[in-house]
Amino acid sequence: MVAATLLLTIGLNGVLAGITDVGRYSGKSFIEASGIVPDLATFVEFLSFYELAPVTYEEAERQIRIGKEELEWYRREHAEAQQKSDEEVRLAFLEERKENLRRHFGYLDRMRADFYQYRERYAYYFTETGTGQVFTNLDAVPERDENAAEAMKDMLYVIQYPDRLNGRLSVHRPPNVLPWRKEVAQAIASRPAKLFSGWIGVPKSEMFLEQYRDFRCHQGYTFGMIGVGVAILAGLFAARKKLAAGAGPAAIVPSGWRQVWRNIPLDVRGAVLLITGIAAFNLHREAILPYDLLSAFNPAELVGATLWKLAVLTVLTAALSVQILPALRMREDGESLAAAWRKSLTMRLYGVVRDAFLHLRVGAQAVLISGAMFVLGFAFCFFPTVFTPLPWVLLIPGAAVVMLFIVLRQAGYLNRLLSAAREHAAGRDAGDVPVKGRSVMAELADHWNRMRRIAEASRASEAKSERLKTELITNVSHDLRTPLTSVITYVDLLKNPELSEEERAHYLDIIDQKSKRLKALIDDLFEATKMASGSVELNRERVDLVQLVEQALAESGAKDGGAGVEFRVRLPEKPVYAFVDGQKIWRVFDNLISNMARYSLEGTRAYITLGRANGMAEIAFKNVSKYELGDNVDELIERFKRGDASRHTEGSGLGLAIAKSIVDLHGGALELEVDGDLFKVTVRLPEA
Repeated sequence: MVAATLLLTIGLNGVLAGITDVGRYSGKSFIEASGIVPDLATFVEFLSFYELAPVTYEEAERQIRIGKEELEWYRREHAEAQQKSDEEVRLAFLEERKENLRRHFGYLDRMRADFYQYRERYAYYFTETGTGQVFTNLDAVPERDENAAEAMKDMLYVIQYPDRLNGRLSVHRPPNVLPWRKEVAQAIASRPAKLFSGWIGVPKSEMFLEQYRDFRCHQGYTFGMIGVGVAILAGLFAARKKLAAGAGPAAIVPSGWRQVWRNIPLDVRGAVLLITGIAAFNLHREAILPYDLLSAFNPAELVGATLWKLAVLTVLTAALSVQILPALRMREDGESLAAAWRKSLTMRLYGVVRDAFLHLRVGAQAVLISGAMFVLGFAFCFFPTVFTPLPWVLLIPGAAVVMLFIVLRQAGYLNRLLSAAREHAAGRDAGDVPVKGRSVMAELADHWNRMRRIAEASRASEAKSERLKTELITNVSHDLRTPLTSVITYVDLLKNPELSEEERAHYLDIIDQKSKRLKALIDDLFEATKMASGSVELNRERVDLVQLVEQALAESGAKDGGAGVEFRVRLPEKPVYAFVDGQKIWRVFDNLISNMARYSLEGTRAYITLGRANGMAEIAFKNVSKYELGDNVDELIERFKRGDASRHTEGSGLGLAIAKSIVDLHGGALELEVDGDLFKVTVRLPEA
């Protein structure tokens, strides 16, 4: 593969260097390519000024004019002239202008040497229109224009005046290639324009012939480079499959390198590839075999320069190849361009800036503080004490101290937050972090304090949940085990063959009661679990809650006073409608009425009222409890939780839990209130 890389380098260099040089020769003559045409234009400027229509000092001097405004300017600029008369000032100013003009003509005389160099290099023959005066640098002035025409034929290149494009050579302004003063321009403009016909040409001198031969050689060398480069590249392209089959893909770009290349961010890869490509392109524009050294016949220098250039270009070409090939095989290597771009440094920087400005004040403060420190550093460097008044010198360190104080205060705030977070993570209560001011850190401290309180509340709630879960298991076990134990006990007693029929019937009656009690407990537990999970379908319809309460009271038999409680029911005369599942809401009312009958103190009154409030139907159940309820009233809604802590009553402890789940499913609310022994349940349902 080294040989293939060398050939690729030589081929690319031949094409690129040849194309770069071919611009000098393609479609251009020797005169155009050698830069002789603009050189001739410069010579015409020199020739017009120094020989065809020269301007003398005397002509320019006569153009000196001093007006009143110029005189006043001179008087203002020269203090010694302010005490002199106008005539004295005018004479002094005139002498100064003449001296400046003499110096200018002295400079023009020195520039005449450049004109003579051009005059020796090129040939010209001009005749002034009107006077017939001839101007030429030919060895002998031709007696007739025909002889001059013969001399013109021996030139390599000729510019004629007039021709189809150019009229006669006209001299009416100062040359552009020379500096000129106003007086010189006025002297030229004051006389009639001079017109000349003739020609200016490039003679077949040894200098131009040698330059022409070198032009042809370089031209051939350039086209030869292009031909050789194209042939080498075509050969490599034709043999690409054979080269790949012989060396294997790993020899071209090893898989390990491809993996390393994939780990580099995409934009860095692109930048490195671009820099390598630009460097290789610029170096390839110069030929490996330099033409200048080739024509200088210096073998040692030629070999050294060629080998060095070849080595550098080979390394660059190889580096470019091992970058381009993995880039072309990204899809084959399972690398997505979009995924690679998301991992680029540009996207990472964008993410950093975006995160910094998620809170605008944080990003703005970071930029302002960094910018202020940067400006202060520059100010301290560029305004030393010797050039700056003392107060300003003291202001810079003072501002720096203020900025340092702000940064350290924010750092201290951050450290306190970090310490509080560390204590909280270790399970220790570090308390609230003080909130001071309205800075970003103060806002962060406030958010931290809220999070800490929420976490503490969550921790307390979790502890309460664990406690209630333990109590639930205990209560379920107790309530299920009690009837089950009775069933097992009386079944064992029934196994006694000596039992009388009367005893046997009594035991079977007890087993039947306990079995029904056990079934009721299991059914209630299943219903409570189903309600809590929300997997219940509601058959909603427009129901009159007044009738539903009356139905629940009638079926429960609570109004009969058998439980020792006197019920007081206050229902509106008009119907109160709600869009609910009537059977489920009846169950809520039945459970609440049963609880009142079961847990009210004997000889007291229980109240049931129904009304409207804020678009909701509100049903209140109030009674005096026979058991002390304590402070944790909300726990009564938990499953298997009873007001009778000794659990001697017949209730399952699921009534309130089931009722609350049903009300919640309907989008309503069930609330408990306790005031001493007064127990109140309020059910709110949306009206239809």
